[in-house]
Amino acid sequence: MHNLFLGELRHHCREVWGINIKDKPTTRKITPHTPEEQRKWLGKLVSALRSSAASKRLLSPLTQPRKGYLIALAHLNAIHPHGKLTKLEYAKALLKWTESNDVDSLVIPPVLSKDTVDFHLADNEYDISKQGILTVDVIERIRADIKATYLPSWIERPPLNFGSRSHGKLKADHWRTVCTISMVITLIPIWTSSTATEGDRLLLENFIHLVVAVDLATRRTMDAQRARLFDEHMLSYLQTLRRLFEHQLVPNHHLSLHIAACLLLFGPVHGWWAYPFERYNGIIQRLNTNNKIDEIPLTFMRLFYAGAELRWLVASTEWPDTEEFRDLMEAFSRVYQDAARGTRVVDVLGTLSSSVTSSGRSLHDQFKSLDDTRLDSNIYAKLVNVVNQPHTSQLYTSYLSELGDGLIHLSPYVRKLAKLEVNGVTYGSRDSNIRNSFALFRDPCSSEPTLPRAGQISEVFLHRRAPAEGEVVVELFLVLDEYLPLSEQHAAQDPYTRFPLLNTHLCYDRFRSRRRVIRPVDIQCHFASLVYTPDGIDKPCIVVRSLDRVSHVNLVHLIMQFS
Repeated sequence: MHNLFLGELRHHCREVWGINIKDKPTTRKITPHTPEEQRKWLGKLVSALRSSAASKRLLSPLTQPRKGYLIALAHLNAIHPHGKLTKLEYAKALLKWTESNDVDSLVIPPVLSKDTVDFHLADNEYDISKQGILTVDVIERIRADIKATYLPSWIERPPLNFGSRSHGKLKADHWRTVCTISMVITLIPIWTSSTATEGDRLLLENFIHLVVAVDLATRRTMDAQRARLFDEHMLSYLQTLRRLFEHQLVPNHHLSLHIAACLLLFGPVHGWWAYPFERYNGIIQRLNTNNKIDEIPLTFMRLFYAGAELRWLVASTEWPDTEEFRDLMEAFSRVYQDAARGTRVVDVLGTLSSSVTSSGRSLHDQFKSLDDTRLDSNIYAKLVNVVNQPHTSQLYTSYLSELGDGLIHLSPYVRKLAKLEVNGVTYGSRDSNIRNSFALFRDPCSSEPTLPRAGQISEVFLHRRAPAEGEVVVELFLVLDEYLPLSEQHAAQDPYTRFPLLNTHLCYDRFRSRRRVIRPVDIQCHFASLVYTPDGIDKPCIVVRSLDRVSHVNLVHLIMQFS
């Protein structure tokens, strides 16, 4: 939705925060001035101005303070330089002012409530202004976190030099990713830290209102409660935008207040947004033509229908089950498959009926082409439990146990895979596909079968079993290492849980001793991950930023509280 991804997220970054003017100007580290140091330097500037006025145009003492002090003193007293806005010109303007005015009549700027490298006049009681929001250090932190964050393959990573004009035009998907994932991960710890100001807290709350609204509006399921919650957060975002910045609202802001009505009337946005049309526009733009304008539309239509007929023919024909035809189908899939990259493609795939595959071939064929591996005894014991869940007419037991009535020994041999697909989304093991290995899942064999858990996939394997009656079953399973949740004491220091609707939290960056074996159906979604050491915990933790765009959360308990 361009209204949200470009009209809201991009507009907020560029027009409200001025993020595209934050290139790092120098490699020299500048030490921030504390409020006490600011008062000291203002005093030095006034003393230097008094001395220079007495000694008739001695400028060097006036250029010792940082430029911001001169600018603030000049602006507060309506003193304007002539020519270029350099430190020297401001010094000359201040000195010239003393020729007809008493230095003691100068109005001295108030010091800021926080440390700063660029002294300036506070725009309001919280000192929030477009030029002072994202410092060079914050931009560098965002870029470093973008580089260190693991994102699944269906999400295109934002440019590593984000915030610079040099990266060129960003796509709507880039703005969605950087605002709803990267900035959420980076800004929350910074603007909720012990050194953050009240202004920082208000900036964060304003931005989180927008992120939550965008997330709610673009989920693949919709109901009246979710639509109304979107409207509440969008309205809160616009109200705080006006209060903090006195920002002039634009047509996209007005249009976003009508989205809730469309969600109630038409359901999830994926059924009525314009991205499919834009994708076809992109396809048409990339096609080679001979510039015969009058013939191009008919040529495009003929080729489109020819391609559709070919796909239908391949999909609907029962091809012989031979190696030659299997190779043909795999080659066809590689050449003509849709690109499953970009969040909008996955949004569409997620609305389709559930499917699990490990390749273009059937599980039986895939099983035949792989070699046996014997499972670790602990993993094997868990596999026995999973196979018997839910309870069926055929129960299995360990090959080490004696057979009882109706029991069959379960083979300890499996055949390992590098990855699998669930609804068109790839999941893989950390050794061969680390980007796709971070997943939220549920363990139906545990005492809390519905509890979402954060983990990393360590193995993907096929297992074959033969019931007493019926066909041989080949099934996919995953082994996950579960991240250790924070203790109650450290959970209170988790900055992300202050905003429950973001579905983001911290875990210790280490695994539980017990590994989990699950079926693909028990995978909930990927999560974006970043390891860092939070304030107040002082142990390496991993950020778990859920990328689930389907599940309903318990909105009764997860109403956002900004206090």
